Amino acid sequence: MQNELLDLFTSFVNECKYSTRLRNETIRGYQAVFNLFIKIMPEITETEFLTTPMLNEFFKRIQTRNRIVGRNTIKVGVKNSTIKTQWTKLNVFFTWLENKEHITINPLKGIRPPKVSYNDYRRIDESDINKLFSAVVNNTRNPFLFKRDTMMLSLLIHTGVRRGEFISIQIRDIDFTNNLITIRGETSKSGITRMIPMHPTLKYHINEYLKERNRLGYRTEFLIASSVNDRGLTLEGLKHWTNRMVEISGVDFHLHKFRHSFACELSEKGISIFALQKLMGHSDIRMTSKYTRSLKAEDMMNEIMKINV
Repeated sequence: MQNELLDLFTSFVNECKYSTRLRNETIRGYQAVFNLFIKIMPEITETEFLTTPMLNEFFKRIQTRNRIVGRNTIKVGVKNSTIKTQWTKLNVFFTWLENKEHITINPLKGIRPPKVSYNDYRRIDESDINKLFSAVVNNTRNPFLFKRDTMMLSLLIHTGVRRGEFISIQIRDIDFTNNLITIRGETSKSGITRMIPMHPTLKYHINEYLKERNRLGYRTEFLIASSVNDRGLTLEGLKHWTNRMVEISGVDFHLHKFRHSFACELSEKGISIFALQKLMGHSDIRMTSKYTRSLKAEDMMNEIMKINV
């Protein structure tokens, strides 16, 4: 039986891919949320069923269903940030449907997304970082994987890059002379090319990794090579790597926590919000300001003590 909604979503994706020329990462995000939507709401196959009550039902089912995470652990409920992400991505598709006159009104116009609170507790603390490095040391016998994985951790800690940027870094983007790493605009969410200073610890790990990689004859242009072939690590490979790190270290994390930690650490050290915006690759400074909002009162004590009145 023909699924009108699925056909329209295919047209939407084709427009995003070939006309609007959105990044693959952005399109994959739309696809992931839409696939979840039709999985949770299989009864919605036609646009006539896209109503505000049905969307409320979707969010209800998302928050009350049993989910299996990790090793058969059952969880119920999701974070506000998850709901907001789903709302945002579905809203783009529904707005497209409205603009193309496939629906008379976007059903999400009657639903306000939840507010998201950004706080320090999303950070990876020093003890967790030590556990991650120890896990690599204690569980990796292959010299290439040992040096690659320690380099990957250091890269996440010292650059705060997004996951798409992370796996897209190429050898040519590493400038050992000027100690800079280039994040190219075509791989960045903002479309902005930026330079990130290379921390000495990161420089050491990259050098050690490249020595082993060159010894094995890897030729891929991507910095992070796959463990199974002479290609760059894929998003699926990165997901597998993350799951393995969680399993062997006991640290429950996702890659964005490194980005959050990077920004909060620099903010605490007194970096200006404009410099932080540039390092993070934000096109809108309001995105950067969320990291300054996450600071606790005690972190700002030194700034208060500078007042001489």
